[in-house]
Amino acid sequence: MSAAVRFWMGWASGLALLLVLTVWALLQWNLNNYSQVVADRLFLLAELRRGAMQEYFATADAELRFWSSSVDMIEAQIALQKIWSGSPGVPDQVRQAYGEGNANPAGFRLNLDDAEDGTAYSELHRRIHARARLFVTERGYYDFFLISPEGDVLYTVEKEADFATNLETGVWRETGLAEIFRQAKRLRREGGIVISDMQAYQPSNGAPAMFMATALNDASGDFLGVIAVQLPTDTILGIMNYTSGMGDTGETYLVGQDMLMRSDSRFTDASTVLQQAVHTPTVASALAGERGMSYIQDYRDVEVMSVYLPMPVGNTSWAVMAEIDRAEVQQGAARERPAMSGALLFVYGLSLWSVWYWRGRQLPAEGSGHYTGMEDFGDGGSLDG
Repeated sequence: MSAAVRFWMGWASGLALLLVLTVWALLQWNLNNYSQVVADRLFLLAELRRGAMQEYFATADAELRFWSSSVDMIEAQIALQKIWSGSPGVPDQVRQAYGEGNANPAGFRLNLDDAEDGTAYSELHRRIHARARLFVTERGYYDFFLISPEGDVLYTVEKEADFATNLETGVWRETGLAEIFRQAKRLRREGGIVISDMQAYQPSNGAPAMFMATALNDASGDFLGVIAVQLPTDTILGIMNYTSGMGDTGETYLVGQDMLMRSDSRFTDASTVLQQAVHTPTVASALAGERGMSYIQDYRDVEVMSVYLPMPVGNTSWAVMAEIDRAEVQQGAARERPAMSGALLFVYGLSLWSVWYWRGRQLPAEGSGHYTGMEDFGDGGSLDG
């Protein structure tokens, strides 16, 4: 093999290798830069979702404080307790009149204002029910409760199976409503708002439910009972399931301390609330109070970019997750990278020309002792020869 061939093969191979390494470095830079943009977007989405959730809870907090300080509601609570304690048969009577004996089916029992049985309870119910029903339906709550200090459920809007039962001794004493009642009762002097974690609630056909409650105190500070609302999970789902701007595989969701979802997965039509377990390191980190981003295998066993934030909810904490498939991030980076083939070919050609200009034209001609280049035109550099 001639020296010229070896020279050009060496330089061509070396420049090609250098070009390949340059291309690889550029692609990595483009991927890392695009990935950071996606991660920043996921952090923003997670922050927005968390902010929307906190605002929703704060609004419910403020509205419950308003109702707990309402003179009309305090007077109604006092009257209800007098009626309840007036006869041991009252719970069964009102449960029959407004619950099982209600002409409206379950889910529509709130439409009955007055059982028209001439009782003191019905007279009081007619006075407070229209207002409470309007609050629940217009503000988007699921139910509204007035509970005695002993745990008797004196009034509800929906009249489900928990109505006219006792949360301390009855069948629902282990439910979320009973627990939130006991918490509010313990904090009656402070007057704080308490909120439960999400769990299945059997009186609502086992649907996921959350409760918020506070103490009712009279003007002298005496404890009159507890006022509570049942928060609708549909509002939480609406906040977390918004997918605009999240591509084909991006999603945000919530996970509780039991590692079960508190919102729905984007990737199934069936509800995943309190059904889908998410045992991932990023969820564990968020529940430990940390925030960050990592690439992990998610609950679908798909590699994702996972952004995580903690969110306190009452006495517990939830993980706020924002994730997108890593494959989609890589595809997005590939679409975003500049068209480099023409420029790289130009650089490669220019490099080879530069090698020829500075070194290649000094190579000895094949089979002679002369150099190639301008010297071959003659000693005087003339074309006349």
